[in-house]
Amino acid sequence: MSMFRFVFPEDSRHFPGKRWLSVIVRSFHLCFASAYAGGFLFDIPYEQLRLAYIGTAVTGLLMILMDLISNGVWLIQNRGWMIILKIVLLGQLALIDPYQKWGIFSVILLSGIVSHGTSGFRYYSIIHRRMIEKL
Repeated sequence: MSMFRFVFPEDSRHFPGKRWLSVIVRSFHLCFASAYAGGFLFDIPYEQLRLAYIGTAVTGLLMILMDLISNGVWLIQNRGWMIILKIVLLGQLALIDPYQKWGIFSVILLSGIVSHGTSGFRYYSIIHRRMIEKL
């Protein structure tokens, strides 16, 4: 199997319980992220937010890994670009000190858009200039 087909299989990979695992990981991600964002917005000391930060990062990485294992096509769809943009924004928060709270707000806003946007938006590929579901 070529590396290309490993990352972009013709049909997405599935395993028993994948849907429920995804729901559980996403739910924990939302819990950790909301705890972190709320603490951040209300100026709670970082030491008290460390667990929420780590939990958000770990569950976010787990979601990315599950999506990559399933089918890497999401990387070239708007939903993948939005996740990459969220990671870049989070990485830049320390550099934009007076605007950190707006940065967190932007990440939450992007999350809502990508999660609840239409399939025409989420599955659109800027590279292909159309909706794609597989390569």
